[in-house]
Amino acid sequence: MIFPKILRLDKAILATGIMAVLTASAVGTAEPQLPALPQAVSSFGATVCDGYLYVYGGHAGKTHSYDTRSVLGSFHRLKLSAPERWEELPGGPIAQGLNLVSHKGKVYRVGGMQPRNAPGEAADNHSLAEAARFDPVKRQWEELPPLPAGRSSHDVVVARDLLVVVGGWQLRGRSHMPLWHESTLVADLKEQPWKWQAIPQPFRRRALAAAAIGQKVYVVGGLSPDGPEPRLDILDLARRQWSRGPDLPGKERAAFAPAACVLNGQLIVATNEGVLYRLLPEGKEWEKVGQASRKRQVARLLPWDEHAVLLLGGAGGGQNHDSLEIIPIPPRPEPTPEAR
Repeated sequence: MIFPKILRLDKAILATGIMAVLTASAVGTAEPQLPALPQAVSSFGATVCDGYLYVYGGHAGKTHSYDTRSVLGSFHRLKLSAPERWEELPGGPIAQGLNLVSHKGKVYRVGGMQPRNAPGEAADNHSLAEAARFDPVKRQWEELPPLPAGRSSHDVVVARDLLVVVGGWQLRGRSHMPLWHESTLVADLKEQPWKWQAIPQPFRRRALAAAAIGQKVYVVGGLSPDGPEPRLDILDLARRQWSRGPDLPGKERAAFAPAACVLNGQLIVATNEGVLYRLLPEGKEWEKVGQASRKRQVARLLPWDEHAVLLLGGAGGGQNHDSLEIIPIPPRPEPTPEAR
């Protein structure tokens, strides 16, 4: 019989087993074993496009130590239906502090930080203005209209057909102070060629995270000239107006370099303390919905399926990480109104 055996099990083991069963039931099957990233990396770009997970660039060296060897320009993808190995693709300029987005079968990258000093030399970091689009069929990058100025430590999202670049700063080399960006940039991907339009921001922040639901862009966390900022700012692209949402829970420093994505029409944010929060449908408060197995900052968060998110890469404990973690998210009946 099963029950007498269960009763003799240690309580901790039993609890773990029950949680495993519940998790498997929620997602319908056991989660696959995902291969590690090609290299332990933080502050990189990641997106999902037509069944593939793409990763680009990032920082693979010691914390706050940047040079032409520790920052990457490599580009890889992983087929999610058969996640056995990473496929190397044509790369590009070395860059960190950037992100990737996808739109209609293409992958986009915008900006990033590029060191120009060799290892052992004084830091000489520059923010890039370039934008490019990758065609998976042709396996080629195409240059796009550049940003008005270099930008890094920003985030980029697609809201319907609009490419949105928010936050960040401009690094101008060892001889100049950085400039904090005070405008969000928007380009209509239906236009050829497109033009960047600026929308003033009610903040100056970098190392933030952004996600789009409908025509609204949610910008959360990050670092201002005065320190970590747990605030949530919301840009209504239809009206070109900003509003405030609830601050992230927890300590202010936990809001530095978070990761964000949208799952089932709801905003999910992972802080550098490893806690995952969901913005409630009314948009007035957060609820805790998960806990990562390790703390990470400057990581990436992507939807895995309807029941889970994927947290990958990042830095923590004095080192970069190459692991990918699937984190179950409990269901909630109603999505954020803008996603309907």
